[in-house]
Amino acid sequence: MSTDEEQQKYLQDAIKIVKEQAFYMKRAMDGDSLKLALDHATEMLRELRTNLLTSKNYYELYMRVLDELRELEEYISSLQRNGRSIVEIYEQVQSCGAIVPRLYLMICVGGVYISSLEAPAKDILNDIVEMVKGVQHPMRGLFLRNYLTQVSKNRLPDINSPYEGSGGTVQDSIQFILQNFIETNRLWVRLQNQGVAKDRKKREKERLDLRILIGTNLVRLSQLEGLDVNDYKNVVLPKILEEVVSSKDVIAQNYLMDCLIQVFPDEFHIATLDKFLTTCTELKEKVNVRNILESLMDRLSGYTARATAGGSQSAIPSDINAFKLFNDCVTSLIENRSNMTLAETLKLQTALINFALKCYPNRIDYVTHCLTTSSALIDKTDFVETSRNDANQDTRSTNETTTEIESLLSAPLSILALKVLDIPAYGKLMTYLPWGNWKQVALNFLQSVITRNAPLTEVDQVELLFNAITPLLRDREGTSPAVDEDGRELPPSEVFVQEQQLVAKVIHLMKSDDTDSLLRIYIVSRKHFTNGGTNRIKYTLGPLVFGALSLARRVKEREKAVESETEGESPPQFSSRKVFQFVLEIINTMATAHPDHALRLFLQSSQAADQCSYPAIAYEFVKEALLIYESDITDSKSQVRALTSVIGTLLNCANFPNEDYEALITKVAQYANKLLKKPDQSRMVTLCSHLFWPKTISADGTAVERYSDPERVLECLQRSLKIASVCNTNLFVEILDRYLYNFENDNPSIQVRYLSGLIALINEQLGAEGQNPANASVQAHYRNTIEYIKNRQRTAETKDKYAEITL
Repeated sequence: MSTDEEQQKYLQDAIKIVKEQAFYMKRAMDGDSLKLALDHATEMLRELRTNLLTSKNYYELYMRVLDELRELEEYISSLQRNGRSIVEIYEQVQSCGAIVPRLYLMICVGGVYISSLEAPAKDILNDIVEMVKGVQHPMRGLFLRNYLTQVSKNRLPDINSPYEGSGGTVQDSIQFILQNFIETNRLWVRLQNQGVAKDRKKREKERLDLRILIGTNLVRLSQLEGLDVNDYKNVVLPKILEEVVSSKDVIAQNYLMDCLIQVFPDEFHIATLDKFLTTCTELKEKVNVRNILESLMDRLSGYTARATAGGSQSAIPSDINAFKLFNDCVTSLIENRSNMTLAETLKLQTALINFALKCYPNRIDYVTHCLTTSSALIDKTDFVETSRNDANQDTRSTNETTTEIESLLSAPLSILALKVLDIPAYGKLMTYLPWGNWKQVALNFLQSVITRNAPLTEVDQVELLFNAITPLLRDREGTSPAVDEDGRELPPSEVFVQEQQLVAKVIHLMKSDDTDSLLRIYIVSRKHFTNGGTNRIKYTLGPLVFGALSLARRVKEREKAVESETEGESPPQFSSRKVFQFVLEIINTMATAHPDHALRLFLQSSQAADQCSYPAIAYEFVKEALLIYESDITDSKSQVRALTSVIGTLLNCANFPNEDYEALITKVAQYANKLLKKPDQSRMVTLCSHLFWPKTISADGTAVERYSDPERVLECLQRSLKIASVCNTNLFVEILDRYLYNFENDNPSIQVRYLSGLIALINEQLGAEGQNPANASVQAHYRNTIEYIKNRQRTAETKDKYAEITL
């Protein structure tokens, strides 16, 4: 093979001659000298006889020559229109001595001859296609036949074509193109054997560069308007497939099979599916048949999707079982190709699953068959034994076979979601995966289940789901949590948090009309979640608690219906009290590792128990929350947040006996009074004042009698004033708001004199500080409060009550 510099020199020398002879050819045409023009055209075309150029450079030279031949074709066409005999010109060019220039000129003039309609197009085409057999040099012959294909493009007998009828039929055009295709392909294949063995790779690359010259013939066939399914099935495809198989060339078989798939209509493929797939099993072993099958499956899947979108039931006729045909082809390939790897066979099964899901979405048995077959194929190998080391790794294995098993298991998820759990082989295939790959499949599975909002209604179904997503629910056996340099456990990563949040969403899919069944589902879920370790339960047990609280309300309604003897309602096996006991056990599991979360869940549960008229249970939940506060909540900010939540919860609970309620609020007031920071003390004691004068609460709008102790309200407010006076007098404004609230709600212990005295104290304090920018917000707050009192003094309904307040 010559160097790049030599190639450029050869190419430039040839182009120079082409330009020179083209110039003289055009000058002769301008002088209306046909003979001279043909002589110079012949000399120009002689450059295409070269053996010195690579395929890429030969192609560039070829395109230069074609540009000039168009000028000659137009000139000859003008001569024909002006009365010159085209037959004479056609015979004249055949007298050229060199075969390559002669055939190019014959094709050029032959195109004009066909357009003149002076002879049947089929006769001229047959004459030319027989003549071009004279060039058997692979490179020259390929480009010569490509030129023939281009010239004949719009001159073939076809339906509604001027060349149809006496000029020939569609069948004549089919035979012409097929003959040209077969000869072109044989020349292309022969290129592989040109030159020395060491240049084999370069020749393969050259052949791939030239493949479009062969594919053009198939494109021309597909563009024939008169080509129907019968002609394709009985004439075209058998000829092409026979040529493909007989070529015994890997590159040709790969390219031509793919080309067939791409250029012909989908209806043709469906009608000839069995023939095409049978040929696939006859190809050379090195041919990548999987790519060919996947390409055809994708083509038919897309056709089916478009047909379904258009309202059709199915694009594939019921008498053609496309899946069975593909499956038989795949089975034959696996049995007969000894060099096929396990990964390659699994890729074929994955492709079959994707095809089945798109074209036969209701046939789960097809997916089951593919997964079962895959499991059997793996069992026949030593994959399980050799991959044991990977199985003990937390990270994902990049082993090709493992990756394909992962893809195989992920393939049906988007369509089937939870239904894959009904396939026994699915769970078995899961066990072949290393922990890291299993986790990835589990994530894909969970995402598909959540996206499709698939309800979990049976205990067995939930068990199967949790077994399938085991790597998300617990760590691999024998692993220990990651620690820092000091041996402390590292906080969970963002990825871990996202995984557990995804798991938590599963709880919202657990649904059942039967409350007993739903509780059993929740019990199974708790078992799996609590085995996941302290980091996981922070995210998974919380949603389970809220699900159980919602269930408790349903059970309570069911119990009421039974008491009222509602027809068709049977007593539940598990009472609402049992559900609350279940909730208590869950939260206690969390309390040690996550006290903040547990405290809030206890408070939520107490409100739910109170709404179900279980004051004793509600009391137990609040008591547990206060125990957590005492023992585990040590940070000042956390204590303030916790006490605020406790106070809000107690105010929302309306069914506590007075004795229990007083014991709880007294305890909370003591906690508030023991806060480390004085401002926090003052604010929390002020907030506690509401506990001693709660509003009446009623679900149906009627008044409910509740515990009240107006004197203790006054004590709290005065205590908070005392604390504020030694730490932050700005708190006086906040305390004034609490006084106003109780005064407006007719607390008998809150007299006008307390309000007037506090206002005077604030006025004195703010006056002493002057216009301090640091207190701007406090001053604005105070002005708004005073404006509120003034408005009340001006309003007819409240002016008498507020009139005595001194501002």
